[in-house]
Amino acid sequence: MHDCITFGGATRDVFFKTSKGLIFPDPEDEQEKMLAFKYGQKIITDNAYFSFGGGAFNTAVSMAKLDIKTAACINIGKDESAHSIVERLKEVGVDASLVTIDRENHTALSLIVMDKKDHVAFLHRGANNFLRMPEEENLQNTKWFYITSLTGESATILPELVKFAVKSNIKVALNPGGTQLKGNCKHLKTLLAGVELLILNREEAEELACSEESCEIIEDNKILLHKVQQLGPKRVIITEGAKGSYYCDAQLINFEPAFKKDFVVIDTTGAGDTFGATFLASIIKGMEIPMAQKLAAVNAAHVTEYIGAQEGLLTAKEIESKLKSVKRV
Repeated sequence: MHDCITFGGATRDVFFKTSKGLIFPDPEDEQEKMLAFKYGQKIITDNAYFSFGGGAFNTAVSMAKLDIKTAACINIGKDESAHSIVERLKEVGVDASLVTIDRENHTALSLIVMDKKDHVAFLHRGANNFLRMPEEENLQNTKWFYITSLTGESATILPELVKFAVKSNIKVALNPGGTQLKGNCKHLKTLLAGVELLILNREEAEELACSEESCEIIEDNKILLHKVQQLGPKRVIITEGAKGSYYCDAQLINFEPAFKKDFVVIDTTGAGDTFGATFLASIIKGMEIPMAQKLAAVNAAHVTEYIGAQEGLLTAKEIESKLKSVKRV
């Protein structure tokens, strides 16, 4: 019996760190920056890092390190990157029986070019776009589904997963991606009544709260929580980076601040996945919501001290120890 099955992507991540990029404001958006290199230039990087990523992969590894019995439902190619992903799953104790091998598409690959704290990512979705609905008998022995971003043809299995979960009394945690959130989220909104826990960052929450007629900025976080919960999910948690996280259900609204600069941010890749996975793991263990938010914030912050989405993941004991020493905002 699993505690959770994760669904979504798995990637091989390669980080190139260089100080030779030029950073300047985006002429089309004053709030954004651009990272540029001279045309035709050969860049000798300061360093290179080889890591892993992908929503389902990250969350499965994170929960396994927190002693949650987890399986990962991902689609990978028949290549060396795929072999490394399977070995990583086995290393941390994730059940790999739902991993499928795609003989036509390469394992997803991300190339991240970093300059100080700024970065640009080149993403090849590859096999991630072709995840299929597993046989139902292979999905029954679990308490939770954790569904992350589904891209390409993989997006079509989201309604099937939610429908099956509702029918089988399996709770659904959903952390949707850009494919699910585009176009006023019409298709996503029809599924939210079957979702136990909806995990979003603030920008995603505002996008989901938009109506077909208007999309205005909602400054009050309690109003934003209420608008999102009215769409159907039983529980909603919204993260806002260094400011903290906001949670609500039918009985409780709770804000938990982030932490002071006890953590040196090097790379934010995977912090959102870590937060969501740690929060759900804490709920599965029966912890109170405020404590679940605190533990999730600590683990997510620790991940940002390392390059890569999985290098800084903590065990449950390490998180508890770290929590005693960090200071709140």
